[in-house]
Amino acid sequence: MQVVNNPPYGWTVDKEEMDLDYYWSADGLGTEAAMNAGLTEFSKLQPQMIRSRESGGGAYLFTYDGKVYLWNMLQDDVYLYTDPADLDGVLREMGRQSGKVTRELVLVEQAEE
Repeated sequence: MQVVNNPPYGWTVDKEEMDLDYYWSADGLGTEAAMNAGLTEFSKLQPQMIRSRESGGGAYLFTYDGKVYLWNMLQDDVYLYTDPADLDGVLREMGRQSGKVTRELVLVEQAEE
Protein backbone atom coordinates (compact mmCIF):
# COMPACT_ATOMS: atom_id res chain seq x y z
CA MET A 1 0.00 0.00 0.00
CA GLN A 2 1.38 3.38 -1.02
CA VAL A 3 1.18 6.23 1.45
CA VAL A 4 1.71 9.96 0.94
CA ASN A 5 4.48 11.16 3.23
CA ASN A 6 5.32 14.51 1.66
CA PRO A 7 2.09 16.10 0.35
CA PRO A 8 2.19 18.93 -2.20
CA TYR A 9 1.59 22.54 -1.18
CA GLY A 10 -1.96 23.10 0.06
CA TRP A 11 -2.47 19.47 1.10
CA THR A 12 -1.82 17.74 4.40
CA VAL A 13 -1.50 14.30 5.95
CA ASP A 14 -2.01 15.72 9.44
CA LYS A 15 -4.07 13.13 11.34
CA GLU A 16 -6.25 15.77 13.01
CA GLU A 17 -7.17 17.42 9.71
CA MET A 18 -7.64 14.09 7.94
CA ASP A 19 -10.07 13.00 10.69
CA LEU A 20 -10.08 9.39 9.51
CA ASP A 21 -12.76 8.21 11.96
CA TYR A 22 -15.19 10.89 10.80
CA TYR A 23 -14.60 10.58 7.06
CA TRP A 24 -13.45 7.01 6.52
CA SER A 25 -15.08 4.81 9.16
CA ALA A 26 -17.59 2.24 7.89
CA ASP A 27 -20.33 4.90 7.94
CA GLY A 28 -18.11 7.94 7.29
CA LEU A 29 -18.86 10.64 4.73
CA GLY A 30 -15.90 9.70 2.50
CA THR A 31 -16.80 6.04 2.65
CA GLU A 32 -20.38 6.89 1.70
CA ALA A 33 -19.26 9.05 -1.25
CA ALA A 34 -16.94 6.29 -2.49
CA MET A 35 -19.60 3.61 -2.14
CA ASN A 36 -22.14 5.79 -3.96
CA ALA A 37 -19.61 5.93 -6.80
CA GLY A 38 -19.46 2.13 -6.94
CA LEU A 39 -16.30 1.66 -4.86
CA THR A 40 -17.94 -0.79 -2.51
CA GLU A 41 -15.12 -2.81 -0.91
CA PHE A 42 -14.44 -0.92 2.32
CA SER A 43 -11.07 -2.62 2.87
CA LYS A 44 -9.73 -1.18 -0.41
CA LEU A 45 -10.40 2.48 0.53
CA GLN A 46 -7.13 4.20 1.45
CA PRO A 47 -7.38 7.89 2.38
CA GLN A 48 -4.13 9.62 1.37
CA MET A 49 -4.36 13.37 2.04
CA ILE A 50 -6.80 16.24 2.46
CA ARG A 51 -6.73 19.86 1.33
CA SER A 52 -5.45 21.79 4.31
CA ARG A 53 -7.82 24.07 6.22
CA GLU A 54 -5.59 27.05 5.46
CA SER A 55 -5.93 26.25 1.74
CA GLY A 56 -9.71 26.10 1.92
CA GLY A 57 -10.22 22.39 2.49
CA GLY A 58 -13.02 20.72 0.57
CA ALA A 59 -11.10 17.94 -1.22
CA TYR A 60 -9.76 14.53 -0.24
CA LEU A 61 -7.43 12.32 -2.26
CA PHE A 62 -7.81 8.58 -1.77
CA THR A 63 -6.83 5.37 -3.49
CA TYR A 64 -8.95 2.31 -4.17
CA ASP A 65 -7.62 -0.88 -5.70
CA GLY A 66 -4.53 0.90 -7.08
CA LYS A 67 -6.45 3.77 -8.66
CA VAL A 68 -6.36 7.40 -7.51
CA TYR A 69 -9.55 9.35 -6.77
CA LEU A 70 -10.43 12.87 -5.72
CA TRP A 71 -13.49 13.41 -3.56
CA ASN A 72 -14.89 16.93 -3.96
CA MET A 73 -16.35 17.27 -0.49
CA LEU A 74 -18.38 20.38 -1.33
CA GLN A 75 -20.27 18.81 -4.24
CA ASP A 76 -19.92 15.23 -2.98
CA ASP A 77 -18.54 14.12 -6.37
CA VAL A 78 -15.82 11.52 -6.85
CA TYR A 79 -13.33 11.85 -9.72
CA LEU A 80 -10.91 9.27 -11.08
CA TYR A 81 -7.44 10.42 -12.13
CA THR A 82 -6.78 9.08 -15.63
CA ASP A 83 -3.57 10.90 -16.64
CA PRO A 84 -1.49 10.42 -14.67
CA ALA A 85 -3.28 7.43 -13.21
CA ASP A 86 -0.86 6.35 -10.47
CA LEU A 87 -0.32 7.97 -7.07
CA ASP A 88 3.31 8.92 -7.71
CA GLY A 89 2.39 10.54 -11.02
CA VAL A 90 -0.52 12.46 -9.51
CA LEU A 91 1.69 13.73 -6.67
CA ARG A 92 4.40 14.71 -9.14
CA GLU A 93 1.89 16.74 -11.19
CA MET A 94 0.41 18.34 -8.09
CA GLY A 95 3.90 19.43 -7.05
CA ARG A 96 4.55 21.33 -10.29
CA GLN A 97 4.35 25.09 -10.59
CA SER A 98 0.92 26.55 -11.22
CA GLY A 99 0.17 26.80 -14.91
CA LYS A 100 2.44 23.87 -15.75
CA VAL A 101 0.22 21.15 -14.36
CA THR A 102 -1.36 18.66 -16.74
CA ARG A 103 -3.72 16.08 -15.38
CA GLU A 104 -7.01 14.56 -16.38
CA LEU A 105 -9.86 13.46 -14.18
CA VAL A 106 -13.23 11.96 -15.01
CA LEU A 107 -16.34 12.12 -12.88
CA VAL A 108 -17.28 8.71 -11.52
CA GLU A 109 -20.99 8.35 -12.08
CA GLN A 110 -23.20 7.39 -9.19
CA ALA A 111 -23.64 3.64 -9.03
CA GLU A 112 -27.06 2.30 -9.92
CA GLU A 113 -29.06 1.37 -6.86
